[in-house]
Amino acid sequence: MSQFFDYTGVVEEVLPVQTFASGFTKRDVIIGNDVDSQSKYPNPVKFTFKKDNCSLLDGVSKGQRAKIHFVIDGRRWDGPKGTSYFVDLTGLKIEVLNADGSSTEPVPAPAEPDFPASAGDLDDMPF
Repeated sequence: MSQFFDYTGVVEEVLPVQTFASGFTKRDVIIGNDVDSQSKYPNPVKFTFKKDNCSLLDGVSKGQRAKIHFVIDGRRWDGPKGTSYFVDLTGLKIEVLNADGSSTEPVPAPAEPDFPASAGDLDDMPF
């Protein structure tokens, strides 16, 4: 079972979509230190969005503050020089944030209750 993580920082770069001969697509985004953490040593982190999730980065641009929801993927490769292990931070969702940390995503309006057409007149209700 995968564990889900969050990482908040500032978008440093959104790379173009890469398409491979197999038809597999991926797109990387580089997230740097958050605006609240001034560090002598910057810590840029690359997150990979795969397949249909590549489009989640379409509206994201450099300088925006964002929260990435991701999982850690690992794989083993047995090559001619021995076994190698690879780790990916696979992005599942990205939220662009306001300066105060609140999401810029609109809050969905509450759904109106669905009454069946045969419910009759509301005046006929027993309560």
